Amino acid sequence: MFNRTIRLSPGIYVNEPGALKKLPELINKFVLKSPVILTDQTVLKIIPQYLPTDFLTRYPVEIFNGSCEFAEIDRLTERLKTADGIIAFGGGQLMDTAKVVSDRLNIVLINVQTVPSNCAAFTTKSIVYSPTHEMIASIREKKPVDAVVLEPELLKNASLEYLRSGIGDTLAKYYEIRRRLTDDKMNSLSLSLARDMIERCREKMLKVNDPRSLNGLDLQNFIDTIFLLASLVDGFADLDGRSVAAHTFYNAYVKVIGPGKFTHGEIVALGNLFQVTLEDNSALIKEIRSYYPQVSLPLSLSALGVTKEDQLNSLAEYMAQPDNVRMQSIFPGISPADIRQTLLKLI
Repeated sequence: MFNRTIRLSPGIYVNEPGALKKLPELINKFVLKSPVILTDQTVLKIIPQYLPTDFLTRYPVEIFNGSCEFAEIDRLTERLKTADGIIAFGGGQLMDTAKVVSDRLNIVLINVQTVPSNCAAFTTKSIVYSPTHEMIASIREKKPVDAVVLEPELLKNASLEYLRSGIGDTLAKYYEIRRRLTDDKMNSLSLSLARDMIERCREKMLKVNDPRSLNGLDLQNFIDTIFLLASLVDGFADLDGRSVAAHTFYNAYVKVIGPGKFTHGEIVALGNLFQVTLEDNSALIKEIRSYYPQVSLPLSLSALGVTKEDQLNSLAEYMAQPDNVRMQSIFPGISPADIRQTLLKLI
């Protein structure tokens, strides 16, 4: 294996008003004869106004079951085996599923993410969950996404929890990954660029206090930061772009508490505060505690429904697992007691 690989994805990126009206041009560009639309019932109701009039009747529509699981990946791989392309509309788990399926079938993938909750549409990586919503695999696709097309107004009008999620998840690029992109690695041009990117992620997000008020170039820049900039960190930094404590907290939370009530980025946002509290970084603790109330991101475990002693213990045990490379590589030998002590500061 190579020591480090730079991955660039997608091949085409568009973020502009009216972009989805021009999807037929992109389909013609890829010379697709039998593409399939992959989406879910919720998204199917909100996207027609942004598309050409007959778009959803022009191509077959396959409905996603709502979770990126191996059973769903297998089902869609079989269902779409005669297609030459996938046009995927939806959120992060649908994007991750579409990437694996298109990779297996080696067909064109056009991703249209409909919520600004994370950068899943871009990356060449998919997180797969068990039926009980526990992360069980991280799959690296062989090929990049062929195109990502974003409609700013559609993303701006997403539910507020998804806008908050995008902010929390994008901020994690800085709060987590700064511990990997350290000064001793800055002789590498690609890693120094990655650190510039995580710093820009932080700078841009901390200026946003009402994403619904953004318009024009400010809105496009907000979306570019969540999608384009955040995904490039993964592409340029490779293993040095891996998450640390914030996403470890997310995985533990979903395992112990369960999914559903809060978005990925809202949970990760509290994970950001957990990491800087674990580090006892007073400046970043103050920064987060000052900013989060402006965008209604959680500052306490109780805000996420964690109130019981046994929940704290289970979270701590899960996060301190010796085989958790993401956590142990930055906090070697960390114990459940260390983690529990930090969690108690976030009650």
